[in-house]
Amino acid sequence: MYAQVVVDEADIQFAQRVDRKALAAVTRELSQVSNVRALWTLVLQWAVIAAAFAFVFWVDRWWAWPLAAVVIATRQHALLALMHESAHYHFLSNRKVSDVVADLLCAFPLNMTTAGYRHEHMLHHRYVNTPQDPYLAGQLVDASWHFPRTPLRATAVFLADALGLYAPNHLKVVMPWTYWGRLAMGAQPRITAGEHLRYWLYVATLVTVLVTTGAWLHWLLLWVMPTATVMMAFFRMRALGEHPIEETTSGDETRETRDVLGTALENFFIAPLNVNLHLTHHAFPSVPFYNLPAMHAELEKTGLLEDGVNRFETYLGKENSLFQHLTREPEASAAAVSQPAVLGQPLHS
Repeated sequence: MYAQVVVDEADIQFAQRVDRKALAAVTRELSQVSNVRALWTLVLQWAVIAAAFAFVFWVDRWWAWPLAAVVIATRQHALLALMHESAHYHFLSNRKVSDVVADLLCAFPLNMTTAGYRHEHMLHHRYVNTPQDPYLAGQLVDASWHFPRTPLRATAVFLADALGLYAPNHLKVVMPWTYWGRLAMGAQPRITAGEHLRYWLYVATLVTVLVTTGAWLHWLLLWVMPTATVMMAFFRMRALGEHPIEETTSGDETRETRDVLGTALENFFIAPLNVNLHLTHHAFPSVPFYNLPAMHAELEKTGLLEDGVNRFETYLGKENSLFQHLTREPEASAAAVSQPAVLGQPLHS
């Protein structure tokens, strides 16, 4: 099976700089969906989560709880990445089955719905870094997303995320993606009968497990709390690496979307399952996550990627790193400061 190819308005920029015909054969090959690889990846994430819970029970010491919570947060982030795969219709080859599996084992446990997320995510792809991009619109009115800033102030933002201080801000963004948000706000798309059925099946299963095991505290501290704290710090770092929101956008997606290679440790914590290769994903949205490294290698050959512009080596390193870029001297952004942002909001603080 092949994943759906999503064509957005920025595709013309890639066509001008990349010979898509020359990459057609390899793109088609790398767009094949593997159910085995997807399901095996899903099983691995839940196996790590189960091991982290077991670690807390086995060690039975206070320090085991925060360690397990951090590890669980990284796998929660990975589950969101798999929900994203289903949103693009290349998690499983059967789309209906894919959405059911993604809802029950990725989205619902994190208070999301695959269909709700898909609606805004497709708008993001179509209108990336324009006034119609729902992600950019939310970031422009939230000062915590405005960079560059000093290393101390940048660190303070991530620390505030880890402490849950920005949880209300993040909740506003994700509400249209949640079951209750879609129900109460009338957010698109409308909830289907199948979604209602499987959501309440999930809730009934969760309550049954918690009542039977009495693990309410473990669920609250090791599952619910990380989603609003540590995971959001990882998510912000990853999201800041995807699109530069601090500059006046030109409409050229090839320079306003990035690949951050990252170290193995960084990608485990910050960008699981190859979500760090975001420019490659936007350029070839039909390619599943496990084939993005190979597609990135093909993109490298075209000469499209430029260090410090749309390609960074690491998130936190000293050379060509995202953090170095986010904390650069304001003078380096003088041109951006002197011009209005896309939605008329100042981006530097």
